[in-house]
Amino acid sequence: MANPGYANLLAHLNNPSTPLPLPTIQSALAHHLAKLAPLPTPLAAIAVSSPLFLAHPFTHPKLQTLFTAFRHATHLKFRDSKKAGQSALSSMFAMSPRARMKHWAAAVAKGIKGGKPILRLACYGGLLAGLEDLKIAKNLEIERSKLEDELVIALAECMDTYSHSASTSSGWETEFQPVGDVDTMTLALISASQSLALVVPRKLKVLPLSMLLGLLTFSVTSAFASGTFLSTASSSTSREATPTSTTLRTINNSPLMEFIAPISKLTGLIMTTLCDSRPSEGISAAAAALEALRPVAKSLESDWMGGASVNLAGNENLDTPERTVSVWTTLKTLLFANIMIADAALSSAVFIPPAAYSGTGPMPSTLAVTVLQTLSNLSFVVSQFGGVTTTASPGFVELKKTFYLALDILAKSEDESGRFVRELYREWQGYKEDLNPDVQAKKAYALTCIEQLVPVLTGDYIQLYALPLALPQLSDPSDREVYESSHSVILALFASHADHHATGQDQTTAPGQGPRLTERMVPFYAHCLIENSIDGRLNTPQLRLAFASLVRSACASGHSLDLTRGDTADMYALAWYCIDALLAAIHDLSLSRDSGRSTSTVDEQLHRLHLTLISVVPTLPLKLLPRVLDEVKAVLAGHGAQTDSGKAKELIDATFVEISERAGDREKEYVMRWWYDNRSSFSGKVKEGVGMAHAHDSENQSRL
Repeated sequence: MANPGYANLLAHLNNPSTPLPLPTIQSALAHHLAKLAPLPTPLAAIAVSSPLFLAHPFTHPKLQTLFTAFRHATHLKFRDSKKAGQSALSSMFAMSPRARMKHWAAAVAKGIKGGKPILRLACYGGLLAGLEDLKIAKNLEIERSKLEDELVIALAECMDTYSHSASTSSGWETEFQPVGDVDTMTLALISASQSLALVVPRKLKVLPLSMLLGLLTFSVTSAFASGTFLSTASSSTSREATPTSTTLRTINNSPLMEFIAPISKLTGLIMTTLCDSRPSEGISAAAAALEALRPVAKSLESDWMGGASVNLAGNENLDTPERTVSVWTTLKTLLFANIMIADAALSSAVFIPPAAYSGTGPMPSTLAVTVLQTLSNLSFVVSQFGGVTTTASPGFVELKKTFYLALDILAKSEDESGRFVRELYREWQGYKEDLNPDVQAKKAYALTCIEQLVPVLTGDYIQLYALPLALPQLSDPSDREVYESSHSVILALFASHADHHATGQDQTTAPGQGPRLTERMVPFYAHCLIENSIDGRLNTPQLRLAFASLVRSACASGHSLDLTRGDTADMYALAWYCIDALLAAIHDLSLSRDSGRSTSTVDEQLHRLHLTLISVVPTLPLKLLPRVLDEVKAVLAGHGAQTDSGKAKELIDATFVEISERAGDREKEYVMRWWYDNRSSFSGKVKEGVGMAHAHDSENQSRL
């Protein structure tokens, strides 16, 4: 007896203008593909060649209907196979669920073969996705090598048949293409993005990967209207049907935006596969893809800084909650897409052998610069995730990974690093006095980049471009991230100098420069840190770490002197200058306290400076230790006599930690003996005891 439901489905499949909703056809097609006996081959062939799905132009809803129907059919067939295997009527010779699924999948794939490339791509993709679902959820591994081959062939035929429409839609012609319109090749890429990642990577190598990468990149930029969706924000005058809101609505309703995540993931996969199989071609194609993405970010930044941000933030005629959410959702999605593609490009470039680079082609550092420049353009979006340095929360882990990977790659090239820092400086010049939060985020991003690149920058680049960005911000805590990043740049300079002193290398020394830059900066920065010890500037851990790093660098300058020239008397002059400046500040504040003119703010600053003095101890050579430890002893004994035993305890505990855990091997014995010789002069004055100091006394005495 004929099945009325099946006959009804065939009637609708043969009607290109059927009134039946696509979800209903999808459910019916999936049901009959799973149930049809003896095999579903005829129905698969009818579906892939039916007038309903062949009707031009091809549309995303119809292709998605095919994809989902074949995927769901796989689940339904597996459920029925399990039931059949559990039936009391089944015998020991019945096929297992795995064998049933293999036989069924082969029959379905056979029926799909005769269809148009884009329809086959959707059907094969749905079938492969369904088998992958069973593998993950049911641990059911079905042989699918031939299915993967057919999927790759279908995509290759789509590229041969439809790619001309996408490849010619570039340049000035895109100005006349409605935003959100999706051509046939883009529809094929959307279908491929849902299943091609399931294919064994070696099979993808038969595709024209450079061409495919270009098409995917074009799809990503098209999804965001090439970065023009904010360009009309400043000219919009009403809430209703503004050009920007219309464009955003079109973008967000586009199937490209719906599938931007798998498309971006597929872009990264194709990039990785190409770099692995054909490195020279791969790095060129990756560089082209990243270069194509940057103008999108650059255009958005220009529009955002040019007025779009103001309209969103405060113009009552323009701002609506829905529109604001829509803008930020689109911007964050763009950032995610960029990070996904950039991470794949940089991770692949790291493993490309140097012999693969052509003399005039792009290098890994070229890719790194493009990624960093794009993130700079999107710094106003990056700031929404706490920036690239936040430690308060996990933040956007992939963003940090990509950012620091790009910096690591760039640091391998001194020339590229210098040019990149020069470009950051030139951009900063355009925003020099701008206090807009988004501009401040861009400054903080630039300073973070420079901090990481300091070890490879020459003295000229540091003096001409790095320091002019950092120095004006050192005493301006109005923007906390910029303020802290500027200090990090200076500290990176001193840390780099200290790291190089052993070999006599100092990247801040250039012919004709005279005294080394780091040495000339020590007095300035010592006073700068003391000035920034007041409340609201550097917090106590930051101040302690910064001053200790400064003194360590100053001591390194002494170590690097040529002792054969009789420099021993002055070898630690810079280090002692820092300590002397700190002691002078402590003395002045102590006078204020002792004269009765003290305030809680002064007391806090004095306590902070006392802790800073203690933090300096592990950085000092034996020659300076006796004088500094005498000052520390005076501080501890003096504080012990005060009423605030909590602060006294903190100072004593901090002293013990510094000398027991952080002192160098040569100085360890001296400072520990000093501790046991003098602890009675201050520890007994603290009623609560000295905490961890006493807890570890017996252990450290046994070590001595």
